Amino acid sequence: MNTLIKNVRFIDPEAGIDEVTDLCVGPDGVKRDENSTDKHSNIIEGTGLWAIPGLLDLQVHFRQPGFEHKETIESGSAAALAGGITAVVVMPNTHPPLDTPDSVRFEAEESQRVGGIDILVAAAATKGLEGKENTDAASLKAAGAVALTDDGWPVLDDAVMEQSLRDCAANDLLFMQHAEDTRMSQHAPMTASPTQKKIGVLGQPSDAEGEMVIRDVALVEKTGARYHVLHCSTERSLNAIREGKKKGLRVTCEASPHHLLLSTEDCADADPNFKMNPPLRSPADRAALVRALADGTVDAVATDHAPHAAEEKARGFVDAPFGVIGVETAFAALLSFVHDGTISDVRAVELMTSSPARVIGLQGQIGTTQGKAAPAHLCLIDPNHSWTVSLADLKGKSTNSPFIGHTFKGKVLRTWLRGEERYCAK
Repeated sequence: MNTLIKNVRFIDPEAGIDEVTDLCVGPDGVKRDENSTDKHSNIIEGTGLWAIPGLLDLQVHFRQPGFEHKETIESGSAAALAGGITAVVVMPNTHPPLDTPDSVRFEAEESQRVGGIDILVAAAATKGLEGKENTDAASLKAAGAVALTDDGWPVLDDAVMEQSLRDCAANDLLFMQHAEDTRMSQHAPMTASPTQKKIGVLGQPSDAEGEMVIRDVALVEKTGARYHVLHCSTERSLNAIREGKKKGLRVTCEASPHHLLLSTEDCADADPNFKMNPPLRSPADRAALVRALADGTVDAVATDHAPHAAEEKARGFVDAPFGVIGVETAFAALLSFVHDGTISDVRAVELMTSSPARVIGLQGQIGTTQGKAAPAHLCLIDPNHSWTVSLADLKGKSTNSPFIGHTFKGKVLRTWLRGEERYCAK
């Protein structure tokens, strides 16, 4: 069943498309300039709207297997589709961890079983996520993994990290680092700041991130691996990434919507829905991250979608688990920086489509409507629709969002997955 979207602005950065056109979406793909209406089951007036490729999120925790009370691949897919996201990279900190070929294959197979979105796997860099013994990168790649990581732990040991980078280089895998020197951070719930002192919780130095990125960039120079910093959040980290890029190293990074929009000052009420890892940073670090979004240092925006059950977050700021959800609100949050003039509209689309596809080495295959790997993944956006985030907008199992009650300008109206409309805003 085909849908015709009339007079819509079609933006596909990978294909070099930015034009107002009539667009047909269906099982055969996305086609422009379909003037005949008699073969279309549905016609949508698209004046003032954008049609863009289905979004790609480089970092999510769909919690399956082992933590299905927080999220499943099925519920996570439903939440993602509400945010225009049709493909994700899942992290390995499940139970058991994704450290074997069978566990890697399970993720995509389960998504197919439940009719979910496209699942790409970042497999564990070390066995059991213990940071001691490297996993078999070649067998994980053969099973479908696109990256290695121990997120939400760092690979702390220098020798283990170097070997993992060498394994990634040998097998054309991306290494995705949760950059946190836990010897420095001590898992303190907040960044050291005046707000942290005011509410009376332990604080961690922001350099716990920067020190690790600096070490890793030196190892990348030594090994030639592809290296990506997950949820980059400090100016020091960004400076190390810039230096790596200047040297021609294959170093990339992502920013999360919550680090781009929020800072330590937003934690004044000690709301556990503002507790994440890395923790919110200073206003100066947040401003540096926004500048990096604009100057191209940041390669992608990714959510670090980390669902937790309500009773877990109800333990209070100190005892609640780290993590917030974000797939439903990510693109709306990113549009904030279009509306304030920080980035262009095309750049915003690129940051969640073609650019993350390049990061994981799948450019031309995903994050574009013209690729063969993901035909007819499309979302329809009203860039000027103002809406206030409510619990009803959250389609996953958990509701631990820092943006409940926040008003955004820009909303996903519809999402198509493999030619089938799978989400329609009410």
